[in-house]
Amino acid sequence: MKKIIFWTALISVLGLLIGACAKRDDDKATTQWTFSCEDTTASGGITIGSDTVSGTYLVQTWADSSLSRTATGCQATTTYYGSPTGTQSVLVKRIVTSSTSFVDYEGFYSDTACTSRLGYVENRYSNVSVGDQVSGLDTSSGRPSSGYKVTYNGECGKVMGDTDAATDKFNALYAYLLRLNPLTTGTERVFGMGWGGELGDTSYDIWGAGVSGSIFSFYSARGSTQSQPSDWESGYGNTYQR
Repeated sequence: MKKIIFWTALISVLGLLIGACAKRDDDKATTQWTFSCEDTTASGGITIGSDTVSGTYLVQTWADSSLSRTATGCQATTTYYGSPTGTQSVLVKRIVTSSTSFVDYEGFYSDTACTSRLGYVENRYSNVSVGDQVSGLDTSSGRPSSGYKVTYNGECGKVMGDTDAATDKFNALYAYLLRLNPLTTGTERVFGMGWGGELGDTSYDIWGAGVSGSIFSFYSARGSTQSQPSDWESGYGNTYQR
């Protein structure tokens, strides 16, 4: 009889522990999805020296530059970081959402013209702070000789796979950020870049802006989370145009 009572009590305790753990997991999952990341439309402007960047900017690809055409944002490539199986092109754009925030968008497509989407990722950054001017920068890549030190923090993001292959790829890449909520194909997920609603790591960058003819360009060095860059650093960063 004592043995029966002992095992009955032990099973009851284990049941309570399992239930508590499940509840904690449910709480984590629920908390993760209460994070809002809805402000991804163009609004306001960020002042960089005597210029203000506002609206939506398309990245200037190598093909755009070599053909001396206005940025299209669409790069025909199969090797872009994070590309799902079947990717033939990637659309990259930056959206200024306020005087202290912006969104970087990457869309992956199965054709070379960025028309048939496989999936996308949007990363929102906030706490943008424009600091001291830096001069004597490398102009060999067509960027200006001066810019401004900028810092910002990762805030949140959205991700969705339109195909199973894209869903699998994003689940592997963003497992840490998605926490206990893996993607399902065709469903957009929101994630936070920090824990408990906090902002993510601080990024350090150099930004510049200016008008050439009728084209307004916005230059970004690299957004490193390790240290402040001292130049445009050839091979890093982007030029955006609108």
